[in-house]
Amino acid sequence: METLIVLNMLVYLAGLAGNVFGGISFEQLTNWMMLSRGDFHFWNLITYQFAHSPSDIFHLLFNMVGLWIFGTSLEDRLGHASMLAFYLIGGSVAGVAHMLETSAPVIGASGSVCALIGGFIALFPRSRIRILLLFLIIGVFEVGSLWVVGFYVLIDFVGWVAPSGSSTAYVAHISGYLYGFILAMLMLSIGMLKSDDFDMLFLLRQARRRAAFRSTMRGSTATAWDTPNTAASKKPAVKRVDPKEVIRLQKIAELRGSIMRMIRETRFKEAGRIYRELLALDPLATLNETAQLDLANRLYADGERNIAAAAYERFLESYPRSSQADEIRLMLALMFTRELDRPEEARTLLADALPSIKSDSHRTLARTLLDELGHPDTESRP
Repeated sequence: METLIVLNMLVYLAGLAGNVFGGISFEQLTNWMMLSRGDFHFWNLITYQFAHSPSDIFHLLFNMVGLWIFGTSLEDRLGHASMLAFYLIGGSVAGVAHMLETSAPVIGASGSVCALIGGFIALFPRSRIRILLLFLIIGVFEVGSLWVVGFYVLIDFVGWVAPSGSSTAYVAHISGYLYGFILAMLMLSIGMLKSDDFDMLFLLRQARRRAAFRSTMRGSTATAWDTPNTAASKKPAVKRVDPKEVIRLQKIAELRGSIMRMIRETRFKEAGRIYRELLALDPLATLNETAQLDLANRLYADGERNIAAAAYERFLESYPRSSQADEIRLMLALMFTRELDRPEEARTLLADALPSIKSDSHRTLARTLLDELGHPDTESRP
């Protein structure tokens, strides 16, 4: 993230330096980097994203602020390399859309940043953005991200359908929004990104459950006028959703949402209390990988051994190939051996973990636990 911002600023400073000290001028540099249908080069799909208007420094500053705000959140979910690809491809898509719409050249990171905004809305639709208001009332206010982004999308759409002679690349902006949102939703749908209780996919599923619940409640309400001879009774029987099951699923979704919110706010004691309620409704309930492990670790640190053990077990069942799975198996075996009196489960965990444990200290601990359990060393077990 920081690298992208630095590169954008260095390009801008290089142009200014060229004007002051000689060499390639800002205008020449911009002409080489810009994207244009009339003088198209494939590399310009990338270079134009790093060029900004020499006469308008706010063009650069606004884009960099947007890159920092929205890119940081996406980088946390996607990782450095994936976020970079998401950004550059988004800018390229926006550039192609602009060329298809007009022959005017285009520069700037706006299309790329709009791609990040589209992805942000797909992954964090319930987040809130702090804005500085300098009109009548002066102050900083928190506003739902959907409202903020929706406002800017509306401005770009109006600017596109009712052109006013502005040099703004509205089509590039709109294409960026669509690209980012659609790609992020696709990644959630096919499992490339793990869905959690804060993304748009979860909200859509929750809306479907609510719709099913309302439909079920309407369908289960009979009146004194209903008789077996009505036309409706001649229709094929439709299997009804159990209202109690719908209510249970809604409650599970609400509890998961509360737990995720409290984890983000580092309110782990409250998260642990609600997690108990969640397990009572759904014994196999599991959060996303990071949240599940954070919750289990904090519960263990707070001395909540039984609920921590349950959280670790759910983690191993849901994420058996996690890079931390062997350490969790060893941790859980330690708890089962010395604190929770569950020796058979401890032996199974140690047998599974020993062949792939690489740390000497961890291997020593595993053998020590096996000795305490009175079980032969299973290191050679296939």
